[in-house]
Amino acid sequence: MKTLETSNGASGSNEGKNRCDEEMVKCRRYEMILRIMGLIFTLVAAIVAGSNKDTESVAISLVDGLPPLHLTLTAKWSYMSSTVYFVAVNAIACAYAAISMAFIALIGGGRERNWKGSILVVALDLTMLALLFSANGASASIGLIALNGNSHTQWHKVCYAFKRYCIQGGAALVISMFGSFFFFCIVLLFTYNLHRTTLNY
Repeated sequence: MKTLETSNGASGSNEGKNRCDEEMVKCRRYEMILRIMGLIFTLVAAIVAGSNKDTESVAISLVDGLPPLHLTLTAKWSYMSSTVYFVAVNAIACAYAAISMAFIALIGGGRERNWKGSILVVALDLTMLALLFSANGASASIGLIALNGNSHTQWHKVCYAFKRYCIQGGAALVISMFGSFFFFCIVLLFTYNLHRTTLNY
């Protein structure tokens, strides 16, 4: 009787572990999809922002009563340090997404081996997420000044003259925010998977 109970307990434990392994495989598949999406969106954001350049003829009035001067001015992404930071962070996040997918494929295997490697990966995921949030915030703050100006500091809005530049910069920001969302989902998925694994032990 004890032998039967022991065998039933062992089979139940094996079934639980097999179920947990299946869940880990499923989560790993979802994780790879999220990393691919993060790679695509950060790559597109870096390209869109890094190719942003607009040349317009701007009318500047020096003295009231005199006709304005028409100057040809150029707005380029490399002229703003926040945009340079934005492009660099998205490029780094894109490269990291590709490297992390290769790393995850290499460490795939047993349960313990997976989690030991995942600790390093999730720490880098959190770092990329923080960098993306900071880059998006810096780009958004400068974008609002370019759109509305700031009367307290006498910073004039420029989007009335460089409309295409501002639209392209705004599009890059939105795309990068989607990329940040996918990295955020990766961290949540890791936490969920870790929780399920802990319950099965």
